[in-house]
Order: sequence, then C-alpha cells, then structure tokens
Amino acid sequence: MAKTARVTRLLEMVSLLQEGTGWNAPALARRFGVSRTRVFNGIRALKDSGVPVEWGPGGYRIAPSFFLPALHLSPGEVLALLLPGELFGVAERGDELGHSARSKLLSCLPPALRAGAEAWLARTRVMLPVAQVNPDVFAEVREAVAERRRIAIIYSGRTTEALRRLEVDPYGVAFRKHAWYLVAYSLTHREVRKFRVSRIGAVEETPLHFTAPKDFSLEGFFAGSWYVFGGEPQDICLRFSPKVARLIRERAPHPGQTLQTLSDGTLFYRASVRDLDEVAWWLVQYGAEAAVIQPPALREKVIALAEGVLRAHRVALPAPRRPYPEAPSRPVELVAEPHPRPPHPRA
Repeated sequence: MAKTARVTRLLEMVSLLQEGTGWNAPALARRFGVSRTRVFNGIRALKDSGVPVEWGPGGYRIAPSFFLPALHLSPGEVLALLLPGELFGVAERGDELGHSARSKLLSCLPPALRAGAEAWLARTRVMLPVAQVNPDVFAEVREAVAERRRIAIIYSGRTTEALRRLEVDPYGVAFRKHAWYLVAYSLTHREVRKFRVSRIGAVEETPLHFTAPKDFSLEGFFAGSWYVFGGEPQDICLRFSPKVARLIRERAPHPGQTLQTLSDGTLFYRASVRDLDEVAWWLVQYGAEAAVIQPPALREKVIALAEGVLRAHRVALPAPRRPYPEAPSRPVELVAEPHPRPPHPRA
C-alpha cells in the first residue's frame, strides 16, 4: 500500500508541476500531507527517472510538453480516459479505446513509474451496476451534444414499451445513479427533459443546429434531486437506528442536509428533496432501522412498498386498525342523573 501511495503521489506531483509554478517544497508537503523530506525524495526520484524537474523563482516546474505530445491520442481515446469504460455499460468500443489509450500512456512513462502504475491498475477494479447502453446510440448522442445539432430519437418511456419519435436539442449527458441520461429540450413537450439513454432505440440526424441557453448547466438541472427526478422541494426528516447511522454519515451528502446524532447513537436526517419516490426506494433497504418522521406522504410511500414486498412473498398483512370514533360536531348536552326519592315515612 505504501508503494502504491508513493507512485500515486509522484504521478499527481508531475501533473501539478506541469500546470504551473507556485509549488515549492512546503506547498507540496501541505498538498500531500507528508514531510518536506518526502517531497525532496520524490523530486529526486522523478529526476532519476528522467522527468525534467526544474527549480525557478516560483518553485518547481515541469514543461507542459513533457508527456502528452508523444502520445498522439485520438479524440475517442481521450474520451475513454476521461470517462472510464466501466461507466459505458456495454460499450465494447469504449473498452477498446480505453485499453489502447492506457497502453500508450504506460509506454511513455519512465520504467519506475510504469511498473508502479501497471501494478496499481492490476489491483484496481470498478464494478458499477450500469444500465446497458447501445454504444452506437451513445456515440451519436455524444456527437450531437458536441456539435449542437438537433436530433430525433426513437424513445420508449419508463412505464410503457410504446415507441415515440421526439425531436430534441441535446444540451448534455449525465451519469446519475446507475444510468446515462440525455438532457435535452424537447420540441414536443416544449421544455427541458431528461431521457434515459438505454431507452433510446435509434438516433436520426437533422441538418439543424441550436444554441443552448447561456444560463443552462447540468448541475443546475439536477440541483436538489435525490438521484434523477425533479419536482417541487419538500422537507424530509428521517430517523435511523445506531446500527445504520454510520452508513448514513458515510453516504455522499445531499445539498443542504443536516445530521443530528443523539447520545444513544440514533441519527436524525433532515434535507430538502424534489422527489419522494426515490427517497422511499432508498429507505426500504434499511428495513426496521429507518423511520419517517415527516412528511406523512413519504411515510405512506414507504409503507406501501413494504406491504408490496409482503404480498409478493405471500405474507398475510395485519388487519387495518379501526379508527377512533370522531368527536361530535356539537357538544353533548349534559343531563343530570335522577335523584332517588326518599321513602315515605310510616304513619
């Protein structure tokens, strides 16, 4: 592990020194959380490996032309490096480009760095549950986004297999949770929508081009979403038992969330979300270790999912509780109990 960490640090150091000046020994030590001695040893190792590290008034520096011009990477290979093959699903062509690009990168590294990088790659795997994507469709969508060209997509919705032909202006693509999504302005719906790429059956080119709004951004489009879906913001409050509280704290934070841990380890989670269904689907995995405090609508969704699981496993559901009788709308008149008459005295 120490050797792998050192190789990773040296590779990042090369990248930093190529970006510009300002990286002296104290700055590099703070950046990597190591001592100055380790920084000096790293600089010496880079020089011994043939890396032209130079010292100047602003700090250490490496000429930006050191590595990349000798690679001759194609645009597809660069994209394969920026977007790892594991995220492409079935894009075999993306895997081939990634392998080719990695081979070219490794071949240009000094022997010591190449050996460490190869060892690190051999011991690293990313296994994501990804929706299968047609690589040809994905490539056509990506090209249309880059060229700002209007396209027509043959698309099937989330709840139906029926195909529709929709003309869209593709603004960008985003990987959310387990799938790729095309974010585009739909001429049919007259609004910006997201389309799951795995449900696009075909893409038709058009000769038309478009100009995206200057204020559009993928980050802004998905802002506040739990995963994918949007809607009006709603405040939620959840309670997690000490058994799973650590898992919740380790989760990637939702914007604006607040966590409150009690002395017994119980965790209260508060946030503003735009879709309750996604939160309900996430909550059911924790079973009895999670409970909804508010809103009632989220609680009902979680209960409905739990009841569906029981029905699917042929487990009898408990009888619904009888509601309490409603209070009368008018106050009940108070009626005094009759007082018993005393017995007549005997004559």
